[in-house]
This record gives sequence, C-alpha cells and structure tokens, in this order.
Amino acid sequence: MTRHRRPPKGKRPAPPTPPAVTAELTIDSLGQQGDGITQYENRPVFAPFALPGERVRLRLGATRGEGRVGYLVDVLEPATDRVVASCRHFGICGGCAMQHLDLAAYRRWKIEGVRHTLAQRAIEMPGSVKAVFIPAGTRRRAVFAILGRKGACHIGFHRTFSHDVVDLRQCLLLTPRLFALTEELRRHLRDALAVGEAWDLLATESETGLDLLITAKAEPTNKQRFALADLSQIGGIARISWITAGKKGHMQPEPIAQLHMPQVRFANVPVDLPHQSFLQPSLEGEVALRDAVLAGFETANHVADLFAGCGTFSFPLARRAKVTAVEGSKPAVQALAAAARRALLSDRVEVLRRDLDDAPLMPEELKKFDMVVFDPPRAGAREQAEQLAKSVVPRAIGVSCNPASFARDARILIDGGFRLTGLTIVDQFIWSSHVEVVGRFER
Repeated sequence: MTRHRRPPKGKRPAPPTPPAVTAELTIDSLGQQGDGITQYENRPVFAPFALPGERVRLRLGATRGEGRVGYLVDVLEPATDRVVASCRHFGICGGCAMQHLDLAAYRRWKIEGVRHTLAQRAIEMPGSVKAVFIPAGTRRRAVFAILGRKGACHIGFHRTFSHDVVDLRQCLLLTPRLFALTEELRRHLRDALAVGEAWDLLATESETGLDLLITAKAEPTNKQRFALADLSQIGGIARISWITAGKKGHMQPEPIAQLHMPQVRFANVPVDLPHQSFLQPSLEGEVALRDAVLAGFETANHVADLFAGCGTFSFPLARRAKVTAVEGSKPAVQALAAAARRALLSDRVEVLRRDLDDAPLMPEELKKFDMVVFDPPRAGAREQAEQLAKSVVPRAIGVSCNPASFARDARILIDGGFRLTGLTIVDQFIWSSHVEVVGRFER
C-alpha cells in the first residue's frame, strides 16, 4: 500500500506542476537573471537563452514564482543581438548563461541591471560611473563537480537544470592552468571513484601553486589517498586537502599532501591562504576592485576595513593610512595578522576578530575613523550600515557582489545623511548575471 507523507507542520504542500505545453511566443524583455521574459495566459514566462524581440518555441514547464519556466525548443526569428556561442558546452553546462548575446549588448544589460536595482530603492546613479569588464580566461578559482564512472570520471560543472556533470573539454572562463587541471584529474582519478560517487573540488590558483580542497560524503579510501598523492607530484600543486561532509562537529580539512603553502599577494605582501578563505575569483577583478576603493580614498589618517578577509584592501590601504581590519573568520584573521607581522606592518595594520553581523561597530567606536571600507558577503551589511548611518564618519566605500543588498545598505546610508557620489561596476563573472559594485559615499 502506498503511504502518502503528510507535509511538515506549518508548511504548505508544493503546488502541483502544471501540464507541459509547447507555445510559440515573442520575447518582450531580458530579466536581471538573464532570462527572456514573455507572457502566456496573462502569466510571466521566464525563458533562459532567449532574447528580446525573438519569436521562439517554448516548452512551458515548472512553476516559478507567479509564472513558469519556458525551455527553449527553437528560435524561429532570432534577435539582431544573437551571436553564436564560443564554447561547445554552452546551453548544456550551467557555468555560463549569456554567451548568446552580443558583447556590446551584454555590457549594456549589465549596467542597466545595476541602474534598475538602485532605482528599486529610489537611488539614482551618480554622475561618476565607471564600468570595468574583466576578460574571459582569467578565473583563478572554481568549484568543480567530479562524478565517478566505470573506469573514468567526469570533471566539470553541473548541467543546466540538472545535477548531472558536464565533462569539460573546453572552458573559456578558467585560466589555462586551472583548465589544464581537469585533464590531470581525469588521468589520476579515473579508477579512484566508485561509479556514481560524487566530489566537489574547490581549486584555487595561488602564486605558489594550485590549492585543492575536496568535499565528499565519506572519508578517503586508501586507493583515493594514493591517487591524490600521485596527483600532487605532477608539479604546480601546492596543497591537497579533504573535508568529509556531514560529519558531526566543526570539521577541519584533513591534509592529504602539501608541497608548499598556497600564497597570494596584496600590495606585494605575501599572505598564506587559509582553507575555504574568501578570494576574488580573478586577479584582474581583484585589481579593479582595489583600484576603485583607492580611487575614493583621498586623505585619511585612520581607515576601518570591515569584513576584511585576508587583507585584499587592508594592505593597499596601509600604504596611505593606519588601518583597523575587522573580520569574523578566525583563519582569515590569523592569516592577515601573520602577514602583517612578516611584512613589519603591525604598527600600520591592527587586526580584530569580530562578527559584524552580530556585533557591528557602534557610532562611538567609529568616531576615530576618517573613512570606512566595507566588503560584506552577498547578504550585505544591514546591521553595520545602520550604525554607520548614525555615526559621524565623513566617508565610506562599499564593495558588494550583490547589487540588491548593496542598494538596500546604500539606502540606509543615504537616509542617514550620506550621498552616493561615485560608482564602479566590475563584471568579473563574464557571461553570467552576477556583477560587483563599488560605491563611494560622502556626507
């Protein structure tokens, strides 16, 4: 007898999936996630890989918000902005969403997306706006999906709308060294994973070699340890570590092999890279964000660098002023402080560990700073922005990988007496809907 499971208390059952329908429709606009948007029976339809003005055939599928997803079956009348994608995996691999859009139109869409997001908070774009577009082939950090097959393994990213893995034979996003890693992984791991066994692998190209962190459901077998030890000998790999997902308690990565400490440099200061620490996905993007922060600097004696990470902005700022770097992650704080000591900058860089979401710097604590830089995670810095708005700090620079949370925090600062006087848009996630912004605020 079939038993029907009762939905958890307090949760409504998911609405039934509407029956699949194929329809010929005209795309009206391009959404902020990169989907073409049209209407069917007075409901919105979100169609990935479709462009405004196109006549398309869509298979209408699952419910999405108030509308439905439209899976592209055919383009009947293409838009003038449509181009042939450069990557053989485009449309199958979920790593890119916008290779079918002409580059100039793509860049306009990115800028307009930021404008639209700010306008939703009644914020006008400032008079000074700069856009920086990072080229392809620069991504130094990626999370690969690895899936065991019979006598082989697939290395790549998940398929669009699926958990299956696209076995990458081409990728225009990655640095050459990071892409070359995929073939080495296939060669060394083809017999190490059981059929259907899945790993996630965070790969980072540091200055001293590749840093590889594997996350898997079980601890490594002896066979897997030997395979990874062999992999570490190919040259160019600094460290291989392992995390067993789902294990009780806070798991420290287990070292599998380490030939060098992975290092990066900020303002020519070498910093040991902790496991899972935040790092900008491309060096070129990091430079663009750093330059945007420094462009809004002017004269200051004491700067607060909030959500400082390992010192991306702390060390460049320390060349011009005393810096108090505040970060919640213990490994990041330790790496930043150790780098400052080695570089004889302890008198210029003060390092504090503090969770700024739970315990933001209060107005009284902010009084000693001439300027505040804040670079929070995607969720933004609502609590800190509220205290900054109440403070007497004359200038602030906000860095964000999420224009929506940036706009919310900017609204808080503006309501507290700040003006948004400059904005830099940095697109280092090419062919995706993601974009980063740096905003300058003055009283």
